[in-house]
Amino acid sequence: MLAPTLRKNDKLAQRLIYAVSLIVFIAVIVLSRVKLDVSLPFDVHIFAAINAGINSTVSLLLLAGLFTAMMKKFEAHKKIMLTAIVLSVFFLLSYI
Repeated sequence: MLAPTLRKNDKLAQRLIYAVSLIVFIAVIVLSRVKLDVSLPFDVHIFAAINAGINSTVSLLLLAGLFTAMMKKFEAHKKIMLTAIVLSVFFLLSYI
């Protein structure tokens, strides 16, 4: 069986999660108040389609991760979950 990467109730991981969550929350609030009057040479609505694609892919990866965990294929599960996390980070960065 694959050894866990983090200990259960890891205090450092919890602090890191809280800090990143707070930073993202503040960034969204600050950026929502910024109004830019720029004319871009492309349709900015393409980002909505890209974000939808990323979210759809992540949802499929989460289902695949669930099934691989149920089949006790933990190495594949870990790779799938890490891919889902990376794509979620890309979504978050493109969103804010």
